Amino acid sequence: MGQAAGIWLQTARLRLRPLCLADEAGVISGLNDPEIASWLATTPYPYPAEDFKTYVATAPEGETFSIHDDQGFAGLIGGGAELGFWISRHAQGRGYAQEAAVALLGAVFQFYRGPVTSGYFVGNLPSARVLQKLGFAEAGRSRKFCRPLGQDMDHVDLVLPRQSFLARHGRPSGPVE
Repeated sequence: MGQAAGIWLQTARLRLRPLCLADEAGVISGLNDPEIASWLATTPYPYPAEDFKTYVATAPEGETFSIHDDQGFAGLIGGGAELGFWISRHAQGRGYAQEAAVALLGAVFQFYRGPVTSGYFVGNLPSARVLQKLGFAEAGRSRKFCRPLGQDMDHVDLVLPRQSFLARHGRPSGPVE
């Protein structure tokens, strides 16, 4: 997984490729931004470079992708049974999270019958909007520990059945090798 080889996804404006060591500067910068980190549950803050290297070496293949636009690194997205994402501050507000998620979920649902789960901490309105546009529905509420803030926070738990996604977004084109 340390290489940028393998399956990657292309959208109209974005390229998603497997996370690799070349993404270190963008990931470290994003995860050390308190405006991003404070909405993430399990990521340490501050985020050390050694954690990044360990994650790249051990991450399940085909589940974590770096998002790139014509300016370079724009964020991360991970998917499988659970969808998670964050967008670099300089790239926020452009619809990248939704665009990347539609591409990734389209690929996931080609092989996985679902459902996919996700969620957000109460107050994270941008993520709430993205997930709602993707078709996620509230499955409940919980308290979840936010590691960067060191406290339990109210969390909205979401679910997206495969058929709901396909009805809303169709079958996007498959991955590119």
